[in-house]
Amino acid sequence: MSIEYRDCVVIGGGPAGSTFSAIARKYDPSLSITVLEKERFPRYHIGESTIPAANGVLRDLGVYEDLGRSTFVKKMGIVFVWGENRQPWSADYLRLREVKLPDSGADIIDVTGQDFRGVVDRLGYLDTPVTAFNVRRAEFDKMLLDKSRDFGADVREGTRATAILRDTSGRVEGVKWEDDAGRSGTIMTPFLLDASGLMTFMTKGEREFDPDMNNFAVYGYLSNAEWKVTFNGKRDRSTVFIAAVDEGWIWYFPIGPDIMSVGAVTRTETFRRSVKDGDLEGFWWRMLNSCPEIRELVKNAKVRTDMLPDGKRVAASQDWSSWARSPIGQGWAAAGDAAIFVDPILSSGVTLAMQSGHRAAYTFNTARARRDLSELSLWQAYADYIRGEYGAFLTMARHFYGNNKAARSWWWESQSVVNRAGRLQLDDHQAFTMATAGFFPVPRTNTSDVVGSLLKHLSGTKADLLNIQRETGVPEFDTLARSGYRVLAPFRLDVRTEPVMTGGARGVLDVYYDLVTDSNNLAHRLAAAPCRINPVMSPVVEAMARHSRVPALLDEAPLLVPPAYGVEKVRHSTLEILRAAAMKGFVSIGA
Repeated sequence: MSIEYRDCVVIGGGPAGSTFSAIARKYDPSLSITVLEKERFPRYHIGESTIPAANGVLRDLGVYEDLGRSTFVKKMGIVFVWGENRQPWSADYLRLREVKLPDSGADIIDVTGQDFRGVVDRLGYLDTPVTAFNVRRAEFDKMLLDKSRDFGADVREGTRATAILRDTSGRVEGVKWEDDAGRSGTIMTPFLLDASGLMTFMTKGEREFDPDMNNFAVYGYLSNAEWKVTFNGKRDRSTVFIAAVDEGWIWYFPIGPDIMSVGAVTRTETFRRSVKDGDLEGFWWRMLNSCPEIRELVKNAKVRTDMLPDGKRVAASQDWSSWARSPIGQGWAAAGDAAIFVDPILSSGVTLAMQSGHRAAYTFNTARARRDLSELSLWQAYADYIRGEYGAFLTMARHFYGNNKAARSWWWESQSVVNRAGRLQLDDHQAFTMATAGFFPVPRTNTSDVVGSLLKHLSGTKADLLNIQRETGVPEFDTLARSGYRVLAPFRLDVRTEPVMTGGARGVLDVYYDLVTDSNNLAHRLAAAPCRINPVMSPVVEAMARHSRVPALLDEAPLLVPPAYGVEKVRHSTLEILRAAAMKGFVSIGA
């Protein structure tokens, strides 16, 4: 049995593990990184649609242009038929020019059975195409794993981790492995990334499961199926189409010129009741034929047997939302589904996997390069980032399932936050567009090429949406200084991190202090209204829980920081922090 030494070991070569190992090596070629992947690629995987937030990661990996040249279908957006009636709710990502009749030669979205000209009229023009991709995961995941190799990672396919070694303090110090040829060995390492997906190598038995988000999906692939959405009649661009039916909902979108990915999602209890005889395909077809927008599109379609493993016609998986109680530990971190699994309703899975792997790589490299910073604080900031990103999508999914017969009520929470000041009014469609693009409950920057054009043009308003978080209804300082307040959730001043993107990606994190809460109910607010707070103000943040009147807090605050900071500066900073806490939803301001 061999013993080797590596700077890092990655368990799992899917999008999270591949992204981590590629990015870590890209910005520090001296790193020795080994990826242990139990399968041999290409291999099948479900979860075939990205969202625009992935584009920044894809560019950092150097594969965005390759995807643009590939035969993967370019994703223009997402269309939902959901709610009290069957009118479509649409979020479109691509460049649109003027809308004319198809025979005029101009670009036009053509959705079978729907007239989208009114929707397109509201979108105006996009300065930059903002698209995503519907991918065949066997090819897409191999592309990412090969990119990891290109950057110098030691990728071992057909090799699985069998055990973790820890020192006397409980910190990870190594991993045992064996491969499909019967070889085995040990790799000693100071750090391990768990990107094992729902196998949850490091977090098994330490996960929370959402009792209200327990669904089953039955899925397969069709040839000779009509496209629901085309662009100028060509089969290279489309949208994801999702429609509610009596027993659940349907996804329907192309991943190739003649490959339609089709899934039927239902509650676990419905699945067990309806598929007692094991007839998955019968249940699948019954769900498809119950959808008026799809049944005519599939009447001449044939089930493909060259997509699923072992020539299967359909397959099923349990989509049970769950998350690790902590995605970090001593000498390890989790990324992708191993950290949190949300739900397929918002097509967020593969994007969140890449985003978490990307942020983990930046955190790992920053911790090695910045010995002046606390490694624990940096990884806690990563954990907060994970909770915030996934929490936003989990919050959306919960609202979506909770209001599947009344789509308008889904937007009440986002509207109450976004429109609190009454100065910027977004109707239901506009709020829908922002939320499905990943900006919930208030817009926040992921990458400038996504946010700048998407929010400003797709929302149908000329308002400065990138600064919408400033319009929150929080009173001005003079009024705030005389107000009362109520703490809605415990919060603290702690490290936050963001990748440095000035002048392009640089592989390092910008480290600052911001308000953070451990409340899972407010995880989706962690990225809202980012602010930078001097850590000297930490005692003042702690004192906020002891008061309910701002004047009393302002009287105590100068006593909690060094005198050199200055009384007036402390009072002003206290009001700024209180305002930030209110904007994030951690406190409410009252009379």
